[in-house]
Amino acid sequence: MAARAADATSDAELVKTAQGMFADLKLVTLENGLRVYLLPVKGAPVVTTMVAYRVGAADEEKDQTGLSHYLEHLLFKGTAKLVPGDIDRATQRSGGRNNAYTSEDMTVYHFDFAADRWEIALEIEADRMRNTLIDAKHEFEQEKGAVVSELEGGEDNPWDLEYKAILPLLWPKESPYSHPVIGQREHVRGATAEVIKRHYDKWYHPNNASLIVAGGFDPDAALEKIKKLFGPIAKSELPPRKKATFHPERKEPVRKEFESKFDVPRMMVGFNTVQVGTPEDPVLDVVQEILAGGKTSRLYRKMVEDERIASEVSAGNYAGRYPGWFAVNVELLQGKDRKKAEELTFAELDKLTAEPVSDAELNRARRKILASFIFARESVHSLCDAVARTSTYPGGEDVAKFFKNYLDRVAKVTKEDIQKVAKQYLVRNTSAIVWSVPAAPPQKSGMRNLEFGTKTEQARALPRAASHAAFRASHATLKSAETGTGGFSLNAAKKVVLPNGLTVVLLEDHRLPVVVAAAEVADVRLREPLEKLGVATLMGNLLEEGTARHTGKEISALIEGTGGSLSLSSSGGTLKVLTPDTDLGLGLLFECLQAPIFPDDALERMREQQLSSIADAETQPRTRAGRLFNATVYGNHPSGRPALGKKEIVEKLTAADVKAFHKLAFAPNFTTVAVVGDFKTEEMVKKLDALTSSWKKSELIQPEVAPPPEPKSGEQIVSDKNASQVHVYIGRLGITRDHPDYYKLLVMDNVLGTGPGFTDRLSSNLRDRLGLAYTVNATITTTAGKQPGTFTGFVGTFPNKFLDVKFGFFKEVNKLRDEVPTNQEVEDAKKYLLGSLPFKFTTLTGVAGELLAAERYGLGFDYLEKYRKEVAAVTPADVQAMAKKHLDPKTLVLVAVGAIDKDGKPLEKEKK
Repeated sequence: MAARAADATSDAELVKTAQGMFADLKLVTLENGLRVYLLPVKGAPVVTTMVAYRVGAADEEKDQTGLSHYLEHLLFKGTAKLVPGDIDRATQRSGGRNNAYTSEDMTVYHFDFAADRWEIALEIEADRMRNTLIDAKHEFEQEKGAVVSELEGGEDNPWDLEYKAILPLLWPKESPYSHPVIGQREHVRGATAEVIKRHYDKWYHPNNASLIVAGGFDPDAALEKIKKLFGPIAKSELPPRKKATFHPERKEPVRKEFESKFDVPRMMVGFNTVQVGTPEDPVLDVVQEILAGGKTSRLYRKMVEDERIASEVSAGNYAGRYPGWFAVNVELLQGKDRKKAEELTFAELDKLTAEPVSDAELNRARRKILASFIFARESVHSLCDAVARTSTYPGGEDVAKFFKNYLDRVAKVTKEDIQKVAKQYLVRNTSAIVWSVPAAPPQKSGMRNLEFGTKTEQARALPRAASHAAFRASHATLKSAETGTGGFSLNAAKKVVLPNGLTVVLLEDHRLPVVVAAAEVADVRLREPLEKLGVATLMGNLLEEGTARHTGKEISALIEGTGGSLSLSSSGGTLKVLTPDTDLGLGLLFECLQAPIFPDDALERMREQQLSSIADAETQPRTRAGRLFNATVYGNHPSGRPALGKKEIVEKLTAADVKAFHKLAFAPNFTTVAVVGDFKTEEMVKKLDALTSSWKKSELIQPEVAPPPEPKSGEQIVSDKNASQVHVYIGRLGITRDHPDYYKLLVMDNVLGTGPGFTDRLSSNLRDRLGLAYTVNATITTTAGKQPGTFTGFVGTFPNKFLDVKFGFFKEVNKLRDEVPTNQEVEDAKKYLLGSLPFKFTTLTGVAGELLAAERYGLGFDYLEKYRKEVAAVTPADVQAMAKKHLDPKTLVLVAVGAIDKDGKPLEKEKK
């Protein structure tokens, strides 16, 4: 197997493909200064609209931080025409989604709708651009509670406090970037309607905004409507921008160290750098990849693989409207030498200056950036967001030109460029270093449930941008024969069962030169012996660490050299590559699934990481609450066990244990592979048959497991004085996906706890009207699978509001049981569920997942037709009947972890 060379010619092809994505972008600037960007995408069944205001945290006064983010929340509260909740309800009734985010430099509002109903977004945006009301009637004080809850909830996640600590080390107080986007706690709590109204009146004007429309729409008709709605809004004189200021040039690193509430040390290193659009900006993106972009990166190889001192490393280039910063993050394993970790980190940075990077490193980094640009733009939403963000930066008005220049520069970055930039900006004596260090020796034991968030996800995502709504959804588009919600179908998918029992599901899509493959192995967790708990996770983490044909380093070098991605786990693997790299990618995927060799050095390294994660999870309150909730609901059933296992078991697992479990759990007749993208079906079947012909089927049958216990009520409170929030889970055993009540429960979920925005009862009342929490949701259908899922309600709240939340949650459940919901509620829920169907199939990865689900649950590729029919038939009486049947309060358990006592009252704060 040979990787296709990432040479200058192939990079140039990628640049051309990426630049072509904006070939149809049209810019019209209205007389009032509003920039209108129109990007039609042929065949797209959805339309995304965004309004990007050129105002963010950097534009705030230092005694009034957090205003931009707070104002972002308030723009969903209404105008003279729209009362609180109207925007979310209008979105829901048209089957759409809305959300927003704030960063240092911008505030962006977005809507996603089916292509036959999107124009309502324009009406809402035009109205709230100048007519938003900020007062008691529009829930100003209630929203303050949600914003503070969001702030405190963030501080219960790793890297949030480190980020907040490093900013004033990088910039003096008066500098635009010296405070976090979400603001200082005292400023958020002290904000008044008058102060935020002044901020709104300063910045929210058409000449400080861009309107972007992307997807399946008529540009001429859209522009006519935009001119009618936005043209009459007057421009305004904008305030002068802040000036960037910097600390005096440092001769040695500046440091801060604080006591961590978590169980492993974390280091964040920062360097002042450059603005967006400067020649150095794309060079720093390349440096980011070379340092920490995947398993071939220098920091990963040195600190995770070779020295085995860290479990996770990451880097980020955060250029902005003003000169930004470059970050390096290192999460240590328990008990490792902090000084050594710091020295290793700076040694790698110094090496960038001292000697040229290799050809392979440079080619790989450039290829990854260019390929990821194409991958990320497969969705309409992502295309729209790229235009929105770029339009807010100096020099970004001509978005197509901006990206053309950026992509050209990436392709032309040289070794000398990297040395020069590293020497100028990534210098130890000018760095800022923050350490968070556990207060006490590591705990003796611990468990972790990966279903409630992973350390890796948290470490990779620096908490920089706040977001408005309570959902985190993927937005994009897949080619469809017609617009609207009715035209999309999976009926074109083909299913083939190979001679060894491997099930293959295929769906061609030739919009972009991209292929996605997802392999799913059934019942892995059910086959894991209780006495070997944790072996499945360890086995999954080792699948790509070496095979009979390639070492782990060779595997990562091959896949990362294509710019693609390969991810393996105990449940299978996923692959995403450009079309020319399909054979290479598929070869590696099936090689890792079939023939891993579990080398001893990799096993010990992964064991260390798993043990460190087990211990660290014990100090993360939401993870602890989720794990305890699952254990309570499921009892001895495998679904209630922590995926990472227990310390005393994982410590003793051997290579023989891992190999035996792989042989037990992985077989072709247990596996389904979905392949979606740019290929020909007949050719793909032949490839897969050839790649898996030596994979022998297993004679084992589906394992039998003890059923979960019958639901019964109970309450468990775990006091955690270090937690910033109280993390509350309320629920019970749920249903399987083939349950006859599934579609009725889907509508019930939407009425009670999963509506878009804040349309459902729980988030509308507990979050939006009472301001008791930032995150509120409840669902019984989301986890429904081959094994029973759970009805799970979650609320992150304040210690002094726990009892109010508990009462409010049960009040809403009882109300749904006791009273038939209104026709309007149920119709709105059904309109959303039917109208938002295109979003389930909007990326190639999403389509692959839906195809796997259809096969996993025996739904058939025509299940969308059944979905539409069943949802449309649900009545208000059905919803009440479902609540009565499945949500008996006498069967609901409550688990809470936070700074409360056994009676649910706030713990007294320790006197210092």
